[in-house]
Amino acid sequence: MAVEQEHLGVVREASDDPAWERVVSLERTAGSRLCGYAVHLGVDGPRANDLVQDALLRLWRELRRGIVIRSPEPWLFRTVSRLAMDEHCFHRRVLRLMTSLGERSSPTAMEVETTERAALWSVVDQLPPRQRQVLFLRFRADLTYEEVAQVMGITPAAVRSHSSQALVTLRARLGAEEGGR
Repeated sequence: MAVEQEHLGVVREASDDPAWERVVSLERTAGSRLCGYAVHLGVDGPRANDLVQDALLRLWRELRRGIVIRSPEPWLFRTVSRLAMDEHCFHRRVLRLMTSLGERSSPTAMEVETTERAALWSVVDQLPPRQRQVLFLRFRADLTYEEVAQVMGITPAAVRSHSSQALVTLRARLGAEEGGR
């Protein structure tokens, strides 16, 4: 076909690809909510758009491979959540690297707060994956227990349990660090 369509930042020849049509439809119906969710997770606007596009592209690849995804919209939200967590981990690593290289002279109050937050989230990064995801979605993304449960595909009771276990572990680890100073 000679007709071209532009979706997902990709110009593609119109075809009878059902996977492509499904992803384009999801982009239209859920794209802005996914982007808002990424922003809510602390990713800046332009980068949030990139994460959504990446999630949609990943969905298309999975569908093309023949993977059955019964609920693609929650799948996309989970994927955006994971990509946002990866983004934050990357920024913390860069901040630690810059600090260790001594490229900063005297930090501003905002930089000190950012460093303290990075230190807290670096302790969170040491938690088991489920606990880490629950804390990130609950406290960083400010989602309710029910919303976290829906994103992660578990029950709200399981979210509460993971959250409680994670907070007990964090209090113990952070208390031990404070005592060691």
